Formats: sequence, structure tokens, C-alpha cells
Amino acid sequence: MSAANASIPVAILGVTGYAGEIALRILLSHPRFTVVHAGSDRLGGQKVADAAPSFAGETDLVMSPDTPEAIRASGAKAVILAKKSPEVTKVVPELLKAGLKLVDIGAEFRLHDHAAYKKWYGDDHACPELLPTAVYGLSEVHTDAIRSASVVGNPGCFATTVILPLVPLLKAGLIDLAAPLVSVSYSGLSGAGKRHIESNNNLFYAVNENLHSYKAVGHQHTGEIDQELSLAAGIPVHCSFVPHLAPITRGIHSTITVTVKPGVTQEQVVGAWNAAYGKRPFVRIRKTPKDVEVANTTGTNFIDIAAALDGRTLIIASVEDNLVKGASGQAIQNLNLMFGLDESMGLLRRGM
Repeated sequence: MSAANASIPVAILGVTGYAGEIALRILLSHPRFTVVHAGSDRLGGQKVADAAPSFAGETDLVMSPDTPEAIRASGAKAVILAKKSPEVTKVVPELLKAGLKLVDIGAEFRLHDHAAYKKWYGDDHACPELLPTAVYGLSEVHTDAIRSASVVGNPGCFATTVILPLVPLLKAGLIDLAAPLVSVSYSGLSGAGKRHIESNNNLFYAVNENLHSYKAVGHQHTGEIDQELSLAAGIPVHCSFVPHLAPITRGIHSTITVTVKPGVTQEQVVGAWNAAYGKRPFVRIRKTPKDVEVANTTGTNFIDIAAALDGRTLIIASVEDNLVKGASGQAIQNLNLMFGLDESMGLLRRGM
């Protein structure tokens, strides 16, 4: 294999969580990336296939603790951080010093300001000196910055569905910012992770044949949504964001309502989207919100968007798979960019 096509070794920290498992599944068939470290502090020494039987026959990887020593010993050149615990962030400076590149699927590197991080996550950051230079990893919005980044903070699953359709409209000056911006969003149960979270009421019995909101004010994704919308608009912008748990396993559906400026047409909205995303592989612009369904994106890295105009009220529908485009798929899309590969490599398939 030539140097230009050589395998790139990757470490996954937190391989047994939902995001870690999906990252591993994608990378096992990726043409260029090879997993050399499957990390688990709790299950070190066990085979991945024993902890996650769906991998039986696919990999003989044995899990190792997520220590800097174990990661460096693996020979990894890149790290996917698939743990949500802020504690694991403490290993990041040492890995960067060793020359590794990192994509964090958790929330540690999404916000550029330490005060904002403390506001939305209620604690100090383990390495706040890295926040100003970490790149927010919305692949279609910050492409060039991601290509040259050492640390990428992967967007939140909800946030991706809200920010991606709104950024081109804000940059084009189509939205009346004197009026409210609102997103009512629905996530499958996997979005809450594998553990029971009492405040989310995410046990099966509470979600089956039911639908409920949680954190109607103050959900942590609001911080990154406001950060990115404000950057696009050039002035402070706030979006009221109301998340819900829906009785499905995977997928996110956001219904976003904004007010457009007088005279703005639906053709201008679609034109702004086409100008921004028309040549990008994973953004599919649908004809009407009726065409935007969660099932059409399940197991893929696609995000589908559409809009309808009711007077000056623009109604946007946006869907994705929360575990792929909303997490591990976008992380690998970002890794592709960071290593100079085609952004779609290993991702143009269904069933991830």
C-alpha cells in the first residue's frame, strides 16, 4: 500500500456506548481508517464482541483502558472521544502533545467560551485553554476550519438539525431577527444514552405509547445553537428550543419556525440552501415538509430538510439519525476532512 493510501490508525474512547458502537461499525468497513484501540475503563481485557454480541464474527478487538499510555501504545493517529464524562477530557492535552487529532462526540469542545461552558454544563472545563481554538464540527458549515483542526467538537444531535438549515438563511439576511426563533424537536430513545436519566424519564415504560418534553427551557444544546446562529447572523441570536422524547429508537425530527423579512419567497429560501449545500453529499433538500421523515434517514449520514411559507412564517422540517449524522457518522465525516480524505468516504451506505 502506498503512503498516500496507507491505513490511518484510530482509537475509540468509550467503545461500548451507543456512539462508540456506531463509530466502530462504520470504521470496521472504512477504506482508510483502522481501529487500533477499543477503549473501555470498565471492560478492559474483554473482547468487544463479548460485550456487544452484534460484533461477533466482525472483529477480534480486545478492549483496553482509556489511558494516554494505552492510546499511545496502540499507535493511533486519531481519537474519537465517544464518552460524555468530562473526566475523560483530562487525557486530551497529553494526546494532542503526542500529535494525535481528536473528534469529541461529547459536549466538551462545542462551546468556545469557558463561561458559556460553565453556564450550560454547570462545571469547570478540564482544559479550558483548548476551547477557543477547538472547531465546532458541523461539517457543512465549518469545512475549511475542520480540515486544519487538531480538536473538533462534534455538534449535538438536536443542534445539527436546527443549526444546519438556519445558517444559510441567516447569512443571506432572510430572517427577521426581531421575531422569535423556535425549534420543537423530537428524539428517539437512544438519544438519551444507555443509562436511565431520571430528569429525562427515559425508561421504556415512560416512552412507549407516550410523548413528552423535557428541559423545555435551558437544555444544554441551546448554548451551541445560539453560539452558531449568532456567528452566522453577526449579532446575538437566541432560539427557543424544546426537546421531546418520542417512542422510537433512533432519529430526530425538528420543526423550526422563524419569521422571514417582508418580500422573502420560498424560492429564496431554497436558493440559499442550494448555494450552501447543493454540492454536499449528505444534505438532501426535499420539496415539502411532508417529504421529511425520520425513517428516510435511519442508519444513514443524511440530513433531510424542507420548508413551507405561511405568510411570513417559515416552517422548516429537519430530520436525521441521531446516532449517525447526529453523532458518530458526522464524527467520521469530520475525521475524513481532517485527514484530507473525501468527506463521504465510508459513509455512503445504509444500515450504520
